[in-house]
Amino acid sequence: MIFIFSDFGINGPYSGTMRSVVMRLAPTVPVCDVMVDAPDRNPKAASYLLAALCREFKPGDVVLAVVDPGVGSARKGLVVDCDGVSFVGPDNGLFEMIMRRGKDVCIRTIDWRPDDPSASFHGRDIFAPVAAMIATDTTFEATSIALGDRHATAQGWPDQLDEVIYVDTYGNLMTGMSAPDRSDTVMVNDHVIIGARTFSDVKVGQGFYYRNSIGLCEIAVNCGRADQQYGARIGTGVSIPRRAGNTL
Repeated sequence: MIFIFSDFGINGPYSGTMRSVVMRLAPTVPVCDVMVDAPDRNPKAASYLLAALCREFKPGDVVLAVVDPGVGSARKGLVVDCDGVSFVGPDNGLFEMIMRRGKDVCIRTIDWRPDDPSASFHGRDIFAPVAAMIATDTTFEATSIALGDRHATAQGWPDQLDEVIYVDTYGNLMTGMSAPDRSDTVMVNDHVIIGARTFSDVKVGQGFYYRNSIGLCEIAVNCGRADQQYGARIGTGVSIPRRAGNTL
């Protein structure tokens, strides 16, 4: 399969036109929009989210991932081959957690270019065609680089991010860290939040945290909105008071 992960959203032409390139160039390969509302222009938060979604990918899959606020700049385009899955997108830290957690990882910079690429839409003009070429075993120009030559700033990011990285349509707060033991509490904006297994284990209107379906610590309110109740958004800090440094 070809999976698409982006911050393009469903409005406007961006998701559709990028998807159309993949479908036209690889018409026999199934295409799945795994996420089109990734953290907006935030490769750091998106890196932790994409890595958590790796459970959905199988060897042979291609992941076209575009969260690219630096499009048109000197940043490189990458193909990251990680444990049999190929990730295509910008070298801006988006693939940092995947590379760090992978066992068999190699990186190539994308040297191939179309005749007249847009300066502002490499997702459509460069990354989508390359994803289709990988999925159809078509060769393209690329150069292997060492792991240490990847995005320098991202190499200093923590292994787990004690922040909100995504707010879903229900107002649930997904964090960039694994869920602690349910006997712990977590704090968001001075609110102390207990752990539970799932929504039905707490009263309606009560907040709690739990291990979500992709293994991350998520904060929710049963039949309510945690973002409103706790005044949180992407980037809001989350801490575990019992632990030194308030981080996992």
